[in-house]
Amino acid sequence: MAEKPNERAARHIVSEVLGVPVTRFDDGSAPSQVDALVHYPDKTGALEVVGDHESAFNEQWAALEKVNHRVDVPGLRSVWSAQLERRAQVRRVVQELPALVLRWQDDLARRHARSKLPQELTNLGVMMLYPLEDNQHSGYVNLHAEGWGGSASSKTMSSYVERVLAQHDDVPRKLAAHPTPEKHAFIWTTIGTDYSIQFQLEDRDQPLPTEPPDLPNGVTHVWVGGSFNSQGVLAWFPDRGWWRTPWSWPTDQALVLDD
Repeated sequence: MAEKPNERAARHIVSEVLGVPVTRFDDGSAPSQVDALVHYPDKTGALEVVGDHESAFNEQWAALEKVNHRVDVPGLRSVWSAQLERRAQVRRVVQELPALVLRWQDDLARRHARSKLPQELTNLGVMMLYPLEDNQHSGYVNLHAEGWGGSASSKTMSSYVERVLAQHDDVPRKLAAHPTPEKHAFIWTTIGTDYSIQFQLEDRDQPLPTEPPDLPNGVTHVWVGGSFNSQGVLAWFPDRGWWRTPWSWPTDQALVLDD
């Protein structure tokens, strides 16, 4: 069984930050194995890695992939862009958007991109709809998923950790079953993760989270990593609370993983 890239990257980060080897453990030979082991000089810790993959985002993204993230609209002047709410059904958008955008294109072209849309479009789950400055192409609308949401203060890092570990309850279950007192959960954020969490992973001299997470049985330490090169990794340890690790993505080359 091949090791997932996010598991390998998490092992690398934990090893770099703690200065100790972190080796793969889950080889598929037994059920419910933890992903990796942390090898301290005097003890061993367990590590389980999980990605915050929002099911609604993944489903919508898969549907957009099937239509190549666009819908053809014969007669539409220029190329347009539409951002869809998470609730929007891509199949319905493809069926109904062409007639609506043709009907409203003259009116919408005069509006600001974030102006209130006609009710028929908002009912379809369209958040924004506007023409692009493209004089060489016409006749289709690019479709974009909602992506990040919220504001920079709407959710706490602790509530986020609690939600992810509750949703992926196999993580604390695997860690609890492993015979070691120190158990690390590494959470990768994704493009579907709330923007308030994404922002906290940016190192812009903003204050660290202060509220400790209410961790489920089986988890003693938490890491939260960003998948964009502008983001870093926050961690919560019982003996020091929240802290910003010194690890960052390389800026001038790809991340090289040796093992």
